[in-house]
Amino acid sequence: MSAVRGMLARPDYLIPLAAAERQFRDHYYGLNSAALLEDLFFDALGNYVRQVDPGTQLTRPPTGQKGWDYAFDELQISHKVSQNLSEIAALWDATKSGVERWSFDDPIVYVLGSNTPPTSVLVELLDSATLLKCRAVADLGRPYVANGKTLLVVRWPGDGSQPHLLDIVPTEKGQTVEDALPFSRVWEHVAANVAAGRGADEVDVVATSRGCPPLLVETLRMDGLPVPIDLSATFRGGVYLFPRELLQDLSVTTNNRAILIPKETIKELLSDASIRGLFAPLPLWYWVYAQERPPDMYSAQRAEYDTRFSARGNIDRA
Repeated sequence: MSAVRGMLARPDYLIPLAAAERQFRDHYYGLNSAALLEDLFFDALGNYVRQVDPGTQLTRPPTGQKGWDYAFDELQISHKVSQNLSEIAALWDATKSGVERWSFDDPIVYVLGSNTPPTSVLVELLDSATLLKCRAVADLGRPYVANGKTLLVVRWPGDGSQPHLLDIVPTEKGQTVEDALPFSRVWEHVAANVAAGRGADEVDVVATSRGCPPLLVETLRMDGLPVPIDLSATFRGGVYLFPRELLQDLSVTTNNRAILIPKETIKELLSDASIRGLFAPLPLWYWVYAQERPPDMYSAQRAEYDTRFSARGNIDRA
């Protein structure tokens, strides 16, 4: 989890991963997008640990092997991704029947792609005791119209320390989030957070369910931002680690494709991981500004070919 937190604290990892959470899901079938997101996570984490801790060994199992998905210094880990909170597969095998209990051999990294439920985000202004019902701007859906809502740029640490309101932006009817809150304005807060030694993943952008009264907006600005707030969600989007000891003798259900861990059990595991501090936030505000296009895998493969003919590439010379 220290490695995952360190990776997501850097914007050069956080923003590409956040963009992929939507781009992959929008352009690929469910299981395909899940597999691609897992591969991207592994590649990103491998790149990160090779930069900051070259002694760490990150490996994949042989092709076709069931069970664990990668090993971190010989700790074998099963990786699961979910856009919304749902049951997860213990085993993709429709031939097994009558299975009622299941124990996992390995811990699980579970990536929850959004706050769940989306409308459960609550912001409480401590001085005025004002409670604002919000959702992440990424959960507004295309074309991300703010439509008179108030946008809040917040610092929301994943370790339970004090959240703060960093910026407050009223919007007009029909106005998009990007028009009201340009990327450069959010980036100022991300850059300041990183410069202060905090993580890029602490900054998020949420939208109120309705516009804030103008007097409240002006009062907050006059008092001077940032201001301490209370901020919560039922289940926050991010990366959770489920320890192996919590994954023993679990009640399961079955369908025509797999043996499944029920949603209620997943909720318990998420809560337990949060309490244990086995969590790192993955805010998706960047999706409002990301290119609306599918990933171009050919370009990545083509790069190796092109390098062979580059004047400064790795060319065999006689």
